[in-house]
Amino acid sequence: MKQIELRGISKAYGRLSVLKDCNLKAESGQLLCLVGSNGAGKTTFLRVASGLLSAEKGKLLVEGDEWSLKSTEWRRKCALVAHKTFLYQNLNGLENLKFFSGLYQRDFSEADLRKRLADAGLTRAAEKQVRTYSRGMQQRLTIARAMLNEPEFVILDEPFTGLDKDGSAWLLHTLAGLKRQGAIVLMTTHDPQASLAVTDGFVRLNRGVLGEVLLTKGKAWGEIEPLLYPVATFSVEG
Repeated sequence: MKQIELRGISKAYGRLSVLKDCNLKAESGQLLCLVGSNGAGKTTFLRVASGLLSAEKGKLLVEGDEWSLKSTEWRRKCALVAHKTFLYQNLNGLENLKFFSGLYQRDFSEADLRKRLADAGLTRAAEKQVRTYSRGMQQRLTIARAMLNEPEFVILDEPFTGLDKDGSAWLLHTLAGLKRQGAIVLMTTHDPQASLAVTDGFVRLNRGVLGEVLLTKGKAWGEIEPLLYPVATFSVEG
């Protein structure tokens, strides 16, 4: 997968239009960060992009060829890290990875899975039930679980949630690795400055309308912020 394009994506709930003719292009090895206020429609856009939610309008193009967002082929190429972990709380970390690797039809040895836990900083928690994990530990395991399928398109909704300083550093390292492997990464975050080191472009969703991608190359955060968050002007009538 070298390039994907989401074109004309529109989604409404009854009379409420959440996404309005949204367009986005991304290339292999590129990480785009989606920003916007609460309720702007960011999670809805990610769910549509992953194929979990149907849109009223819009299409997906992969290298110029139209694909169905609901197709098995697309879902095999995608990984979604959402607000919910979808982990089995009464299974331990290793058992969760074994279970999901079976769902993904991937043949990993126990040593392979333990290495993935170690890479996520969860070596000591491998045999502990997930319900005993902290929120940050569950987030690490969720991300490790999502990577089992070796996806080409990775979608992360607020992936820094619950992570401490070490966890955030681990996630940034993981994201940089995905880019080197040629994956396309689309994520949301409430702290875009913290992800600047691995972000190739920011795109703002405002009132259901997706703006143009603001490329970060050669720009410091002080240059990006006013472009990403333009100050609104208000008139006061006496």
